[in-house]
Amino acid sequence: MSQPALSKAIHKLEADLGADLFDRDTQKVELTEFGRTMRIHFERIEDNLRKARNAANAAAKATVERLNIGVMCTIGPYRFRRFLRAFRAEHPDIEVTLHDVTATVIPELLLSGILDCVFCARAEKHDQRFQTVDLFEEKMVVAFADGHRFSNSEAVPLAEIAKEAYLDRLHCEFRDDFLNFTRASGLELNVALRSEREDWILELLHDGLGVSVLPESSVILNTVAHRPISDLTNIRKLELVMTKSAATSPALTAFMDTAKAIDWG
Repeated sequence: MSQPALSKAIHKLEADLGADLFDRDTQKVELTEFGRTMRIHFERIEDNLRKARNAANAAAKATVERLNIGVMCTIGPYRFRRFLRAFRAEHPDIEVTLHDVTATVIPELLLSGILDCVFCARAEKHDQRFQTVDLFEEKMVVAFADGHRFSNSEAVPLAEIAKEAYLDRLHCEFRDDFLNFTRASGLELNVALRSEREDWILELLHDGLGVSVLPESSVILNTVAHRPISDLTNIRKLELVMTKSAATSPALTAFMDTAKAIDWG
């Protein structure tokens, strides 16, 4: 800006504000007391303008990446909270939606592209269309209300479980194997109630309506206790599953890399 244009702009600003911003003489130009006060406000305005321009540029350039993640309904949230917090901290611009899914629909949801990947535990091996990231292993335990007689045992045999009212988890991926194993052992479970809802099973355990066999990390109520099963060695492996072509997505690659890097405990 030329000197005359600058002087004209300053005089106009002083006229609009109703007071002089500068003391002028032949030696120097200094801010008046009024000018020093206004400078603070002008700096704030300039700072806000800069932030607004930066935000506008970022919003114009940025595209929100979205991931649709399936979580098998039998998986408890305990171990996943820390993972999701870490992923969010590293990738705040990736929007994640978690979907509750059952084992039977997972292949169709992945192959159709409805889901980008799925946290799941499966009894059988995946076919060649899918790739997996191993996460952690956990035991199947017997769960019961605080104060139940099983609390006095370090481990509980199946024969004792068969004496109790049993809460049957219909979506458990090991359910058929477990029922077949108990029958092969000459035992028949005393099923009091069946449910597809894991949260219902936990609440009914809390109320003392029976006992149930479920994954250790799914016991998320403080009022529900659990013990190992002395004659059952079921270990389930938790995996992150996706189609082999899915890793071409930068957002999904980042999600998978975080899953590989974190200590699942």
